[in-house]
Order: sequence, then structure tokens, then C-alpha cells
Amino acid sequence: MKDVFPTQKNTDSTFVFALDTIISFKNYIEKCEYYEEIANKKQYVRTQNNDIPLNINFFIKCHLPTFCPKEKNTIILEGDFKENKTLFFHEDEKVLSVKNFEEYLNKQLLNWGKDYGYSYSPDRSIILLRYRDLTDKSKNRLNSVLDTISVSYFNFIRSFKNDNLDSLKSVYPLQILLEKDFRQFDENGNLIHLPRPPQPAPIEIVE
Repeated sequence: MKDVFPTQKNTDSTFVFALDTIISFKNYIEKCEYYEEIANKKQYVRTQNNDIPLNINFFIKCHLPTFCPKEKNTIILEGDFKENKTLFFHEDEKVLSVKNFEEYLNKQLLNWGKDYGYSYSPDRSIILLRYRDLTDKSKNRLNSVLDTISVSYFNFIRSFKNDNLDSLKSVYPLQILLEKDFRQFDENGNLIHLPRPPQPAPIEIVE
């Protein structure tokens, strides 16, 4: 695993953090101090097993208008109501496991435009990892998800039986973006669908 996910160090070009160290994004977003520090750095999250690329710019920048990934280029990973398991969505809904996600990576990263339902090229493929909150339970689920993704990706890279791992990782990058899960649930675990805001009243022109 360390061949694919080598240990990283904090440098002028690299930022390494652990989920346990994050208390809140609020002040960072408002003041932009944290963002300015790491905006141009490669970002990695340190789990118990590996240092995994995980970008938090996407969340802090609040969906830049210049960065709008197409649905076929993205896969969304969300926790269930109790945060006991993680579901991922592409053509259908599945419970995250090493096998399921490895099958997805093979279809997504090796597609090269053959199937319109998957990414045109591997460098456009993005994993949106959503978190409900920053409680210990949520962070533990995220760490577990990251470990599952890392094993699936490791198996994918190793399937080439090629020792040039850096080249393979460059062609088939693992691109994970952290994003807030804004869904709301009732006490029974049912998803609450919020009503759409009313249409603005028509403008009355007075001559």
C-alpha cells in the first residue's frame, strides 16, 4: 500500500492533515485565511493506514462557477441516516465495499469515451465524499470510507502489473473532494424533501 500511497510531509507544496484535527470549516470559509494557506498545495488526509489525496478547496470555494463537473464524471458517497454505512451513486445505489468500488473504478477510469454513462477520460473522474457533520461518528465513517477507497484504488493500480506506479497514478489519478452533505432526515430516517422556494412575483411596470 505504501508504494501507491507513500507517507507525505508538510512542505511548501504539500499539506497533510487528519480528520480528527478539523473542528469547523466556518471560520476558515468566512476569513479565507486557511484557504489562502493551502490553495496551491497538494492536499492529503492521513488515516490510520495511508496518506490519501483529499481536496477541500472544492468545499471552501463553494462551487466555483468555472468548475462544474458533469454528472458522468462524478460519483457521490454519502452516509445513511445512522451513519453506519456509506452508499455510492452512479447508475444505481450500492453499499460501499472494496469489491463494489473496485468494479466502479474499472468501468470509470478505463472507459475512455466508450460508454457515455461514464467519464470520457480518467483525469476528469471525481469522487465527491460527503460528510454530515464533524462529530466523531461521522469522522470515523469518513476514515473507514477512505480506507475502503484506498484498497480499491490500490487493487486497480496493481492490476496493471506495472512497476511504474507514478506514471499509472498520473494517468489514472485518484481525485477525492470533500463536500458537505446538506440532506435532512426525520426521526424515522426518511429523507426530508424541502419545498422549492416560491417563484418571484412578476414585475409590474407602471407607465
